[in-house]
Amino acid sequence: MNAGLSDRHSFLQQIIDRPMLPAKYSARKKFHVLQCKMHTLDAGQENLAHYRLIFILFGEGKFILNSEIYTYACEGVIFLDPGQQVKFQDDRGTEVLMIAFDTHLAEDFQQKKAFSPDFADTYKLFENLCKDIRLAQGRPLNNVRDAQTISYMTKQISFELAEQPSSFPKFIKSTIDLIVTILARNNFEGAKANAQFLQPNLTESMVRYLETQLQQNKNIRISELLINFNISEEAANLCMLNHTGLSLRNFIFKYKADLFKSRMLKIDISELSDRK
Repeated sequence: MNAGLSDRHSFLQQIIDRPMLPAKYSARKKFHVLQCKMHTLDAGQENLAHYRLIFILFGEGKFILNSEIYTYACEGVIFLDPGQQVKFQDDRGTEVLMIAFDTHLAEDFQQKKAFSPDFADTYKLFENLCKDIRLAQGRPLNNVRDAQTISYMTKQISFELAEQPSSFPKFIKSTIDLIVTILARNNFEGAKANAQFLQPNLTESMVRYLETQLQQNKNIRISELLINFNISEEAANLCMLNHTGLSLRNFIFKYKADLFKSRMLKIDISELSDRK
């Protein structure tokens, strides 16, 4: 083994072998990081109001979420919505790292964006991920390379929490951004794979609903549409792209423009439409 690989292996081993001590870090109104033994994890009180990501650093066992029993393993990930509580079996050997994404100004994303532009995007990405989880709760990612990357980055965060060099807040934030991006990418791939099982008439129903609402000059609320059809925005976009060649929002924009032209020219809108 060459010197570079040997040094890297030694560094990683130091992280892995480091005694596990409770450690906390908070970036005010952005995110909170807690590293601890699982039996001391405050998953039900202090951070209950936030979206949370729990990464299993070491150990395996079972947990209950929404009255269902799941198994967790080393390098597994658990996603929790605000108010959602998880109950682990009494396993004092399991070690975890929890990242809580502060909900401050979550109800008004534009204010959140103005308050903290970079973090707001990370928050929204994780919020959307939690609203449409396609990843297995408590299990490592299926993509081995991405699973190893996230494992390495969480161990780096663990090391930074213990050492706390002057640069550690910036490093932790950047690492969390990367972790969320990797998780979202893997979740999207899962949604893409599952989209093929959606019934074709679902897309046709969405198209008819949109056309009817727009022809009646009604405002389209994406959130209401998603609730009505029990579908995530990512899945809806995939369906619309396959059926019309346009994303959900682009379809609405184009149909509005075509509808305006058809009324001005007094012709049927279908004569302007080049949708599939």
